[in-house]
Amino acid sequence: MVLLKQPERSPKECQDPELTGFLPHKFLIQDLLFARRVDASPTVQGHALSCLAQCLELPSLNATQAVHNLFSATGNPTILDSELPEGTVRCQNTQKTFQTLPFRTVDLSSANSSASDAAKENVALLLCRVKDSRTNVRKAALQAVLGLLKYNVIPLTWENLETLAERSRDTSVSVKKKALQCVGELLVAKPESRLVQKAWLLGVLPAVMDSEDSVQQKALEALEQVLLSQVKPYSASCHVDTSQKLCWDLLELLSQECKNLSRYFSRAFSIWSKQEKFTRALITNLISHTEADHAVGAWLLLSKVVFSSPRVSYNKILDAWDKMITSQDMNVTTCCLILSVMGDIAAHLNNDTKDRIVADLMTWLKTFSLRLEVISAALETLYHFGSRQDVEQTQDFLNHHCGELLSTCEAYLTSIILREHGDENLNENLMIKHLHTLGVASLHCPAKVSKKTILLVESLLIPVKPAEYQEELPASLPLSQFKQNSMPTRVKAHGVLALGKLCLQHEDLIPKYLPVLARELEVGTDVSVRNNIVMVMCDLCIRCTNMAVHYIPNISACLRDDNSVIREQTLIMLTNLLQEEYVKWKGSLFFRFVVALVDPVPTIASLCEYCLLHRLLKKNPEMFSQHFIECIFHFNSYGKHKSYNKFPQTEREKIWFSLKGAKHHDKRFRIYRFLLENLTDAQRFNITNKINLTVLACFADEELPLDADGAEILSETFQVLSLKEMKLQMISSPEGEAGEDAEEESPATMAKAVMQAAQRKVVSQVHKKAFMMNTAPLIISLKSLLEQKRSPVLRDLMDYLKVLMKDNHTEVKELLGDEQLVAEVEFALKMENERLMQQLMDGCSLAADSPGSAQSPPSRPRPLEPFRFATPQQKRLNSTSTRKTRSDCHVPPSGPEKPVPSKSVALDGTGMTTRAINNRAFSTPDGTRLTLTFNEGLSTILSDPASIAAGSREVLDVSSEEPRAGASR
Repeated sequence: MVLLKQPERSPKECQDPELTGFLPHKFLIQDLLFARRVDASPTVQGHALSCLAQCLELPSLNATQAVHNLFSATGNPTILDSELPEGTVRCQNTQKTFQTLPFRTVDLSSANSSASDAAKENVALLLCRVKDSRTNVRKAALQAVLGLLKYNVIPLTWENLETLAERSRDTSVSVKKKALQCVGELLVAKPESRLVQKAWLLGVLPAVMDSEDSVQQKALEALEQVLLSQVKPYSASCHVDTSQKLCWDLLELLSQECKNLSRYFSRAFSIWSKQEKFTRALITNLISHTEADHAVGAWLLLSKVVFSSPRVSYNKILDAWDKMITSQDMNVTTCCLILSVMGDIAAHLNNDTKDRIVADLMTWLKTFSLRLEVISAALETLYHFGSRQDVEQTQDFLNHHCGELLSTCEAYLTSIILREHGDENLNENLMIKHLHTLGVASLHCPAKVSKKTILLVESLLIPVKPAEYQEELPASLPLSQFKQNSMPTRVKAHGVLALGKLCLQHEDLIPKYLPVLARELEVGTDVSVRNNIVMVMCDLCIRCTNMAVHYIPNISACLRDDNSVIREQTLIMLTNLLQEEYVKWKGSLFFRFVVALVDPVPTIASLCEYCLLHRLLKKNPEMFSQHFIECIFHFNSYGKHKSYNKFPQTEREKIWFSLKGAKHHDKRFRIYRFLLENLTDAQRFNITNKINLTVLACFADEELPLDADGAEILSETFQVLSLKEMKLQMISSPEGEAGEDAEEESPATMAKAVMQAAQRKVVSQVHKKAFMMNTAPLIISLKSLLEQKRSPVLRDLMDYLKVLMKDNHTEVKELLGDEQLVAEVEFALKMENERLMQQLMDGCSLAADSPGSAQSPPSRPRPLEPFRFATPQQKRLNSTSTRKTRSDCHVPPSGPEKPVPSKSVALDGTGMTTRAINNRAFSTPDGTRLTLTFNEGLSTILSDPASIAAGSREVLDVSSEEPRAGASR
């Protein structure tokens, strides 16, 4: 970075021509700095990404172009005179700041396809670093992405912005704060971008409800600075600056496209109300904006603050109410916000004004011309105007006014349902509005709901009865039971919601209609009807838990519905019930829930992951470990175990939720990996021991038959044990990783590293003891059994042992205690290494450089990633004479000799074991092309004995047949 801050030197200033390639800023950025993004050290990765972000701030035009070329397939960006800011001096020798270089994203042609792929790969890698497991790397990657977005190096797409905003919900507090800082800086740099505004709202608003107080406070400060502090008195002749325009744009987004974030927004205002931040001047300023073009934003803020603010003059609000009542094309969102404000100020109005507004509301509602959202808001406002200190007076008010609405709705339904040809002139929208008004009004006056009203709503859903059973029907049933039910699907869907509201206020109706709704959920074909049934049944689980909980299997079966809308709705509703503990993880509910992790719709799979990790796992940390082993049996539809997979299921449900077979193998292991990744080391250790006792021991003792199904279970068990996610992280992770990640964050890093080393040693000893006592005897017994039965599962058992041997060769060799088994595993490992080496050598190129050979264009060398491997060994011959004939000319003399410089090629980053060097072999790291020019008479490529004696293992000696000086022949 020190060199990059200096002006770029000209090649003429360099005396050595070979060093001129190291002078350009492009080399420093692309070949040195950016190459460290894949360094083995997370600290180096973090510093490299941080420096990359700083390069965009440098005054060097070449440096900024080099960064641009990494992430864009275009060449040097063209700067038009019209694009240059005023006052920019056009001088070829003058260094320009990056702000004068407006990069543009250009469509790529087919000629630049390779450059385009490289740029996309670099962008994808950087976005992956944002989700890295190390805190420092994530923070540095966020800063780098911010710089690239800020200076138009990468496009402002929603994918890139969402990646930045989502880090405000990171597991690390420092990353959360960094993400909030980044979206704030990006909003300042791009205040007019609507996508940036949405990303800012997505990043800041959820942080208001963060569990960490410091993150919550930072989000509240950002909201106050951008929104509350920008509310100034409105005047038509007053100029609205950029900050004020941004404030109203954000509020407009919240009221329209980002309504799903309103809960977080309300939480912010509830915190501010306790801090008394809503002054009389703020309310007055907001009221002045209700007549502006951005009035919807002003009404949104008023609906949040007017309830807890000092009393002011409400004349303009009442004028807006009168205008809304008489208007024919009022915006729905604005209407709902005005109704909310009117309900909040109801307590401050006199009785005459209240009576006038109540009369206006009743007249407005009886027209049944309002949108459904406005009907709900109007009835809520009516409730506020009828609220009294005396509860009986409040209920009398609601019984009078809401009961009047119920009578009107009942009369309309009677005219349509009970008349002979009433449904022929059915107005679908009018019918829906009557049903919606009936349902909402019934919640305020349950005593005014008659039995006739209930039967009228029921008649919209009950299927046609056969003719032979008509005589058994009670006379009280409506006429629709005796004729074809031809109501449109939308009417039926709203009828379900109305019936659900009636059941909420009349508990005696729940046992009657729950079976009807469950049956319709199973056999119905209308998506909207079934979706609303799921919502109603989940609400009834809250109202009458003991009764409705028996229908949870019917609800959870919708997680495998053909329609994605129903699957998503069911997932959300079940999460709410589980989070509030109205429903427990009983029966097959957990296994049906986690199946959503492999849903074909990525958004549903992501939603399921979020619900499990951030909502449900915190409530029950043992949830994953308790159900993990049973997942193996359940998803393979194996029911012969005495304990697992014994809960009742219908055949249809078994088929729906089964992931049995090779075609679902990847889905099953995606679920296994997700569960294992979110377990603690203690839980992994207990699961491994439990698998030994309840699965492997059952097969070893032949309690479970080793038939086709049993072989699949045993095979899958060994594959699960072989997963890297099953390994104890404290043992398998590098020792310096944790300390390096916190290297610059805590002064107590050394003490923490010592403690971790001690814990690692203790855990390793306990793990070895458990393996010796539990796993090793079962493995030996199962191997003997599988060999006797000639089962193909033996291959999976050997693969499991190979995984163990790779990680802890010496320890496993001692713990197994079976020399033959150890020899077999070592032989299998040897063959696998030879196969891998053969694949590696096939990808390598050894070619002689000839003068006439075509020279490929120079390309930027890729950095060597950390790579270690051992060359597979050939079988050694026992004959001493044979060994002499092959290597006698390379044996060093017994006496001392002078060091002779050898012809050697150093392979940086390649580690080779002593056994590998002692034999004839040649190896190169993956991705490295090595070109050698062989001299005449070259016979072998062998290691230099002198270098081996000196401890070097990274030098290969290219030796010719000419004898070495001083060597014995």
